Amino acid sequence: MTPPKEHMQHALELAKRGIFSTTPNPMVGCIIVKNNQVIGKGWHIKAGHNHAEINALENVKNNHGSASEELLLGSEVYVTLEPCSTTGRTPPCSEALIKAGVKKVYIAQEDTSQEGLESLRNANIEVEVGLLNDKAIRLNTGFFTRINEGRPFITCKIACSLDGGVALHNGESKWITCEESRKNAHQIRASSDAILTGIGTVLADDPSLTARIDNEEFINLNKQPLRCVVDSNLRINGKEKILTDGHPTIIFTNRSEKKFKDQNVNTIAKPGDDNKVSLKDLTQHLGQMGINNLMLEAGPILVDAMIAANLIDRFIFYIAPKILGSGKLNFSKLEGSIKNLGTIELEIEEVDAIGEDLRLSIIPKY
Repeated sequence: MTPPKEHMQHALELAKRGIFSTTPNPMVGCIIVKNNQVIGKGWHIKAGHNHAEINALENVKNNHGSASEELLLGSEVYVTLEPCSTTGRTPPCSEALIKAGVKKVYIAQEDTSQEGLESLRNANIEVEVGLLNDKAIRLNTGFFTRINEGRPFITCKIACSLDGGVALHNGESKWITCEESRKNAHQIRASSDAILTGIGTVLADDPSLTARIDNEEFINLNKQPLRCVVDSNLRINGKEKILTDGHPTIIFTNRSEKKFKDQNVNTIAKPGDDNKVSLKDLTQHLGQMGINNLMLEAGPILVDAMIAANLIDRFIFYIAPKILGSGKLNFSKLEGSIKNLGTIELEIEEVDAIGEDLRLSIIPKY
């Protein structure tokens, strides 16, 4: 007999298939089981389309035809997020499960914005909550950060040497890390809704900040993450790649003037202290746009400012087996930017070998 955890793990794997297309909605997967056999499965494919539960119910009907109604009676449902109870762009999933006559619903994570649990229990459907909850929470951390804090979940990517160098001052060390690390970083870009950088990086490197991955689903979307640039004094000149490749870009500035007329380039004023952009207001603005996951790829000035504002939720370090020595530019200086002389406690989530490098996922404890 297949343990419930395996069915929920299957549902979580299905949910991940929506990683490029569900924002601003969460990723959700659903498995329907009868007599320990999977009879239907589905996931939320795209925002505005059917939710996972509806797709799983439709899958049962498509696979079993006239026998589907009898099969669904007394079945068990494994869903990674509490079924919705409200009517938005799609009908309530909790009502669809009730109508189908399911016996029990396993839910990995509750959704406090919904009343699906109550609806199911009022219909005398057994509900079990919390199966593989940790994995479900991590799957949709961005969505719930936006719902609860009004801003995206922010991941800061750092590619550096063993001694913390991201480049040499003379600019000779363009690639610190190996090709496998760079490919993995593009995966993070592709799964992010937006990428944030500073004007210093744009002027020095003229990056595209696009995700380049060999994934058919991502390629078929014909969509790139939103590029966002912190440019307090509008130093950008309009010839940079991020302003000429046709993909959308926002320039966050301290000024009210509109410098560009291109429909893909938007200039937004978010004035803060000391004639700088308010990073808190910037991230809140992205939250209002429905951005769940923001990737920070920037130099030490912006990284330090984001640390000072307690706005980095996770660091991803790609550490190359190299020492750059005294001629290096560090990924962070922490010079007067935060209290306690810049000391930050960190919690290591994961450590993986990737090519010749190490990949560390680290949570800052501000």
